[in-house]
Amino acid sequence: MIFQANQAPDDGAEKTAPPRGRVQHSIISNDLTITGDLISDGDITVHGIVEGSIKCRALTLGEAPTISKIEAETVRISGSFSGDVKAKQVVLTETAHVTGDIMHETLEVKPGASIEGKLSRIKGAKTNGKDKVTPLKSEPADGD
Repeated sequence: MIFQANQAPDDGAEKTAPPRGRVQHSIISNDLTITGDLISDGDITVHGIVEGSIKCRALTLGEAPTISKIEAETVRISGSFSGDVKAKQVVLTETAHVTGDIMHETLEVKPGASIEGKLSRIKGAKTNGKDKVTPLKSEPADGD
């Protein structure tokens, strides 16, 4: 098929975005700087600079990201990071250097990683809007 210089091929397929239910993966390369907040239902890998906060399902930080605040289900940090993190699962690899507060349900720190800040554990998952509570077994009172 031959096309004219300003004519695009018409293959009959309409250009559409992927379905909303499908998890997407976005990559911010090391030569890219983004100013503003990023919000995604999918996964994000950052090797570049994000001057703002990130809220997503899963976040992987490469060697040299710049981010002020992170909120995600899972976060994996491999480089230097200054800011606050709130995630269910946080993994700091051997090359991670974090300055800031980390709020987490689970935290894995590999040997060689460094943290300068406050670590806070988030309460467990919620059921029907109420925290799961495991009742304490009561000790029998004297004389019972």
